[in-house]
Amino acid sequence: MDIEVRLRRLESRYRAALSAAVAAKANYWALAGEPSASTATIERAKSRWEQLESRKRSITAQMGELEALEDG
Repeated sequence: MDIEVRLRRLESRYRAALSAAVAAKANYWALAGEPSASTATIERAKSRWEQLESRKRSITAQMGELEALEDG
């Protein structure tokens, strides 16, 4: 598969992960500020946000590897 095509696919996946992470972060902060939210619910929201942030970092690393291949 062409490196440019793979990069475009990764960029698309990154944008989707970024959008999801922003929404998850907003959800976490909304729950954290809600007095009636349970600790378990807040922790689940935080965990989801952290998972999405990790996914973004993973995609970024893959993009870097592809760019290095392209340059090399």
